[in-house]
Amino acid sequence: MATLTMADSHRADLFHSMYGYSSTSVALPPPVLLTSTWWDQQKIQEAATPRFIRQALHSPSSKTRLDEQLQFGEGLTESTYLDWIIEHTQKFFLILVELNCAEMIFEIIDGSWDDEDLPLSLQTVERLGLGSAGVEKKFAKKQYAYLVRELVPGETMEYLDEEVVPLEVISKRVPTTAGGTTKGGLVEKVYLPRQREVCYSRRRVLLSHEGDEDSGAGGNKMSQASFLAEISRLRSIEHPHIVSVFTSYTHDGYGYLVLSPCIDLTLKSFLHSTPPAWKSQPKDKRRRIIFNWLHCLADALAYLHEKGISHGDIKPSSLIIEATTYKIFFADTGDSKFLDSSPTNTTSPSSFLFRQFNTLPVSADVEGYEYGAPELWQRTLTSHESQLPPTNTVFSGRSYRKASTQSTNSNSSEETSSPSPTNVSVGGWSSATPAHPTTSDMFSLGCLYLDILSFKQKRKTTAFISHRSAKNRRPRESGPPDASFHANLGQVDSWIEGLLKATRKKPDRALVEALSITRRMLSRDPGARPGARRVADEGYSVVRSVCKGVEMPCCGVHNIVAGNAEGEIFGGWGVESLVLKTQTSRSSSGSGSLLSKRSTADTTASGSSGSVGSRRWMAV
Repeated sequence: MATLTMADSHRADLFHSMYGYSSTSVALPPPVLLTSTWWDQQKIQEAATPRFIRQALHSPSSKTRLDEQLQFGEGLTESTYLDWIIEHTQKFFLILVELNCAEMIFEIIDGSWDDEDLPLSLQTVERLGLGSAGVEKKFAKKQYAYLVRELVPGETMEYLDEEVVPLEVISKRVPTTAGGTTKGGLVEKVYLPRQREVCYSRRRVLLSHEGDEDSGAGGNKMSQASFLAEISRLRSIEHPHIVSVFTSYTHDGYGYLVLSPCIDLTLKSFLHSTPPAWKSQPKDKRRRIIFNWLHCLADALAYLHEKGISHGDIKPSSLIIEATTYKIFFADTGDSKFLDSSPTNTTSPSSFLFRQFNTLPVSADVEGYEYGAPELWQRTLTSHESQLPPTNTVFSGRSYRKASTQSTNSNSSEETSSPSPTNVSVGGWSSATPAHPTTSDMFSLGCLYLDILSFKQKRKTTAFISHRSAKNRRPRESGPPDASFHANLGQVDSWIEGLLKATRKKPDRALVEALSITRRMLSRDPGARPGARRVADEGYSVVRSVCKGVEMPCCGVHNIVAGNAEGEIFGGWGVESLVLKTQTSRSSSGSGSLLSKRSTADTTASGSSGSVGSRRWMAV
């Protein structure tokens, strides 16, 4: 049975390493086109035609011999050498052509060799009589290019080091850190033979040799048994909005994951630099897609929580969007993000799956910090001596403060060459482990909801960031202001109120309902946040009102009944209740309702559950 796991902040971000996407960049780097050669059975048959065979033989006598009957058959067959090549030794012939000794095919046929005998060891190749040791070694190596075994979806293939894996590489990129330095590992965009229209992402993990520990000398190896166990775990996660393992294999000391779908866009890049194709979509369709995103993400997260898995790292760059269908996906799922071959700079814990495969320190994951729940971070103060005022990062407080200052006597005859040391207390945020990781997931998802709804209302992401950090600026320091959601809940609430003002002139009940759900997800108190299944259920009713019979919501038919598994009464929130909540919270607290332990709307819901009763929404 799956156990509830928290995505440790000391672990790497699979999405960044898996797709080579830097958290600070907006657009993906341009691909570098590559070429690769593989021969499957179809390509072999298309190449080894009678015309090609005759052209490959330069000697007139050899061309004449093609039409003669086989000598080794003792009159039991009427097949000619040409027939035998096409039917039984196509691979042999193509290898010999590449080695510039095509005429040797007759001796091979007379020796009763055929393609079923391949591959041959070097000792066996010597019996073919190819003439020189150099040609024999080339044959032993080249034969594997014509013995391609196809990848099987849903299975893990084991390839020999000499074999060729039938994946065509379109582009590759090396993951980089936020500072532009190389993280290690390799990201490849690939497709299967003759299926260029469907692309996948390929990632690899370095496997340890037999007898080695997973936490070997390099600290970045994984045993094959552990790799297969992790693949099995990943395949147990099946949801239409979670990236899945299409196939996997081992080759040349590495384990490989072929993931579907391939990245086209991240939510982060989509919000920062919207593709022109999106803008050309009809307005009603764009509206349906956006509200579908809200429901689909909640449904996927509810699926994970119901399987005992917490995501633990929900942020814009961990979501991907298909460029053609605009379908949205979680790109990583909890522990799966640690399956990477990048080097590590951490020493704990010992298990491979709990190692950090990232050259950046934890504090450098600014995006994870900004979208993390309040309970994931705790405020700390550190006292130390400094000659100059410290420069704090985004994880520090608004400013430093002096605890005490050593004064100097201006009338003193002694001259000092440097400033006197100053005791300062520097504020910072350190990661913490929440009691209930699923509620932390809900806060992070609420942050994404607000980003998406702001985008729908044509509000720029940069404007939202500036608004969040408006009261958390530090003019005396060079570090950027803290733009996290959890440290600026008052500003987040005022941003929601600003979005609601637009509905007073142009009513949009679906938007108001969605903002109400979002507001509860962003409650500081983890216990006041709704569960993922409840959010999915409420979101479904919103999507149905937006679709209005034009099309079905993306995730299909849902039955919503009051009193779900979380013991909550489903009520939903209309325009009137949300406006009343906003006015009440503004009059009682100038800092915004998100700062309270439990919002007014949640209290109202619990107090009026008897009148809500049972509701059922069904797609018709």
